[in-house]
Formats: sequence, structure tokens, C-alpha cells
Amino acid sequence: MDVRALGYIGLDVRDGEEWRNYADTLGAAVAPAEGSDDLLVRIDERPYRVIVQQADDREGLAFAGWELADGRALDQAADELAAAGHEVRPSSEAERARRRVCGLIHTTDPGGFRLELFWGPVLDHEPFTAPRGGSGFVAGPLGLGHIVLGTPAFASSVAFYVDVLGFRVSDHFRPGGSEVLFLHCNPRHHSLALSTADEAALYHFMFEKRTLDDVGYALDRHRALGVPISRDLGKHPNDQMVSFYSRSPSGFDVEIGCGGRLVDDATWTVTEITKPSLWGHRSPV
Repeated sequence: MDVRALGYIGLDVRDGEEWRNYADTLGAAVAPAEGSDDLLVRIDERPYRVIVQQADDREGLAFAGWELADGRALDQAADELAAAGHEVRPSSEAERARRRVCGLIHTTDPGGFRLELFWGPVLDHEPFTAPRGGSGFVAGPLGLGHIVLGTPAFASSVAFYVDVLGFRVSDHFRPGGSEVLFLHCNPRHHSLALSTADEAALYHFMFEKRTLDDVGYALDRHRALGVPISRDLGKHPNDQMVSFYSRSPSGFDVEIGCGGRLVDDATWTVTEITKPSLWGHRSPV
């Protein structure tokens, strides 16, 4: 299967208005979705990269949308999922209209996370202008950024993403007896990381800014507005991202960084990292 990018994610949240303000703090553009109470969060030329939807009973990842090349690739993906023993559910016309895509199928990974495989995002051709200034975000063909998921079905989830969906391994990390695996589906160092966990959870998602100044302005904005910071500025050893971690209104984190490493599959070799940060990423005192 040829997954091209993390096209979008959906979030279940209890307070949409808090998320409207929070997304603005991150430097993203926010608009109501036509015909629903959803909020659409935009960081590039796509009409949205994050869908924020109201949920009274839970907060976390509602779905992850993985992008394929075209309709033929989606049909092939459905056949491969079914052949591997995974349920494939078709989408309705209303769902496709809501997601603004030409084609869409649903499945569920072994950890219980809902996946949407899609092709053909419907563009509105409106240029993205960062509402808080700065030079914007790195997305486009590299996709939204990345997501990090804790899963109680680690081994079977790894097999699902690598053997069925075609992701490639970037690095390993084994902190304190647990295990984290970083996976890529395009040159971005990782679009997905999986971690051993007792329960399924979204740990964080990442937006990549274009410059270090953009990251610094976002960090200053957090401090000025009193938005909680989980981890201060630091640099990761594997993807080389200089970033900080913001605590979202829903309790999980959002990583804001720049300078992410790109992977060339022709020359890349898998390594094991032994610490999460080269420097920084300390909890604020």
C-alpha cells in the first residue's frame, strides 16, 4: 500500500470555543465548518488539517486521515486491507462532502484507533495567511505533521502499519522498559510514532513551523497568554526538531517545532536512540 501523507486528523473535544482560542495561539487559522458545529483548523493551502468536533463524553483522537494517490490506489488499499483480515467500511456521500475528499474508506487499527484512507482533497484555492504573522507552517506534500499514539496492541499495530499500510521504520527508542517506534510514509522523519501503553491514547500531534523565529514567537505568545507549556524548548536527536510542547485544552500535547529532518529511503539506516532530547525539553519549574 502506498500511503503518501498524514492528510488530516479529527479531534473529539468538550469545549470547542477553548480550542478556537487555542488554535489561534498556535498560529493556525480557524473557521466554522459549513453545515455543522465542527471547527476547521488550517495551516497551509488545504481547507483544513484538523477537524475539531464537539464530544461530551471523551477527548482525544477521533480519526486520522491518511492520503493515497488516487481512486485506483484507494480501491487497491481496500482489497489489501480485506485480504489481511481487516474490516473495510465504505463512506457515504455526506461523509465525503464533510471531509472534502473524492474518495474515502474506514478501518480500525489493532489498538482501536479509527483510520480514514482517502484520496482527492477538494481544494478551495484560498491562500493561507498566518493570522498571527510569521512565515507559516511546513505541510504540503509532507502532510499535517505527525501524531504519537500510545497503544495496548503494540506488536500487532506495528505489523499493521508496516506490513499492511507500507510505512517504513525510522528509529527505535526504549525508555524505561517501554518501546517507541517512529514510522515514515514520505520524507518527513516520522508521520506516526507508536508507543507501548496500557490504554489507547493520543500523546501529541506536531505542527512544524518554517523558522526558529516562528517557534519563538509562538512560545512567547503562550507565555503572554498563560497557555500551559508541558516541555520547554529543546532538540530531539532523531528528527533534529527544535521544539516545545504546548498543553492543549483537552489534556494531550501539541508539539511546535522547526527544522525537521528528512529521510531518504535510498540511504537511510534505522538506529536506536537512547534519550529523547539532545538538550532542553525540560518541564517548566
